[in-house]
Amino acid sequence: MARAGELLISDAFPYMGSQYFLPKPFLWIKPGEERGDSTEKKKLKKMQYLPAEYLDAYCQGAFPIDKMEDLSDLGNFQMKVSVSIRGQEEPKPYRVQYYCFKEGNGLYFLLGAKEKEGKALFDELMASLSYSGLGGKRSSGLGRFECRAFPVPDALLRGLARKGSRYMLLSCALPRDEELDQAVEGADYQLVKRSGFVASADYAPQQMRKRDLYVFHSGSCFRQPFQGDIWDVSAGGNHPVYRYGKGLFMGVTV
Repeated sequence: MARAGELLISDAFPYMGSQYFLPKPFLWIKPGEERGDSTEKKKLKKMQYLPAEYLDAYCQGAFPIDKMEDLSDLGNFQMKVSVSIRGQEEPKPYRVQYYCFKEGNGLYFLLGAKEKEGKALFDELMASLSYSGLGGKRSSGLGRFECRAFPVPDALLRGLARKGSRYMLLSCALPRDEELDQAVEGADYQLVKRSGFVASADYAPQQMRKRDLYVFHSGSCFRQPFQGDIWDVSAGGNHPVYRYGKGLFMGVTV
């Protein structure tokens, strides 16, 4: 379903209460005359996410600095002490730092499904993943989450349906070979390496790494959207290992 474009998913972005954020586009924006203040320029340069309803204003060089949210209120890092006993003569305590979202905050992603069967399958997979957890230290009970479905806010729906002069990528994606030349022409983008270990007991007798894959970072902007693909990043194991690399775009006007 994903390979055929019938099931699309964005990266995860922060939200705070009813405020949804999008990645800052990788675009050079000509600042307005009022943006001569170097302090404001530095703030804009450091900004990673912006409120969804101000995406158009940002692309036109008119983003209101006073609307820049302080994402330090999203959550905070905390520390827990665990004990290692496996293979040890004596228990060895160690500290684990983890991130905890404040009440009403978290991460959201966009899901597009052509058929109800695709949505039902995805819900089942997310429910399973929420119990096993994601990220590091899952064996210690970390990385678990609760997934809830909400209607897509109007500001995001308008952008997803818009035909713009540029198209901002909302998912880490990689064009197919036949799409690559056209995709990079006139594009503003950043590459990010995706790697990690294979989470499968049937793949190999010992833990093995996936093949590295360099993809376009969310926030990259292109003149034309591309399809992307699902990539096999296995490296000699007993079965394929798939990396999601489909493109989900939002139209922007520069």
